[in-house]
Amino acid sequence: MRPATDPSALARELHALADVGIAAHILQSSSLQILRMRVEHPVLILVTQGVKEVRPERGAPVRARPGQAIALAGNQAVDFKNTVADGANYEARWLVFDPALEGDAYWRSRASALQASSSPARLLEQVPDALTAAFQRASEALGPASSTPVPIARQRMLEVMHWLLELGIVFQSRSPQSAVSVAVRDLVANRLDAAWTTQGVASELAMSEATCRRRLAAEGTTFAELLVDARMSAALTLLQATTRPVSDIALQVGYESPSRFAVRFRERFGFAPTQVRGHERSR
Repeated sequence: MRPATDPSALARELHALADVGIAAHILQSSSLQILRMRVEHPVLILVTQGVKEVRPERGAPVRARPGQAIALAGNQAVDFKNTVADGANYEARWLVFDPALEGDAYWRSRASALQASSSPARLLEQVPDALTAAFQRASEALGPASSTPVPIARQRMLEVMHWLLELGIVFQSRSPQSAVSVAVRDLVANRLDAAWTTQGVASELAMSEATCRRRLAAEGTTFAELLVDARMSAALTLLQATTRPVSDIALQVGYESPSRFAVRFRERFGFAPTQVRGHERSR
């Protein structure tokens, strides 16, 4: 059993609830390879058209065909490859699980007792009908027109997590002692269009600018690299999961000039923003 395909691409939008999660409908009209994409929180991906390949930093690569699913742990970088046949689309449904869900006492006790696998990427070759139904209910609860109370939406996401436990899969986001680079990503992700500086970020994180630079360097990165990558990753998701004009997406992630945004995007991913949507054009 698979989730019903949305008959109208114009209805596509990201739907989020704080401390609960995000539901997304990904649509792509050409085959693309996306390298070093940051996955901050656990994700369950149901593929409905095309083929999705995921290669994590650690662990074996996985490949999902229509009707199959991939469970990804959070706090990792992965390579994605979405493949479509000529004249077709790549299409998938995503549920992104907020780390706050991991604080549920009953889920945590079950996860600990079952000693379920926490591998970076797991393929579900056969998705049980009950899990698909739970996935659909959770997606609907996160929708913009949903009248579902937030506590119920939270329980529906937990229902999906419990079904995954039945399959021996436990979602984890990150260790309690997060790296400074993770804290920086979390901070800028909430205000991608802000005029961020290293000094401003260091102040927000209650450290000196010199300390911030030094600790990021020890983690093999810089603030400038993190900011651009956070902005480009968000832009890619918006291009895949919404029908917003490219020019609007550029503004949302901090670029007043669509042309400058397009240059940065191509430098990061190796293809133009408009390529994600095939023959669609920036407006």
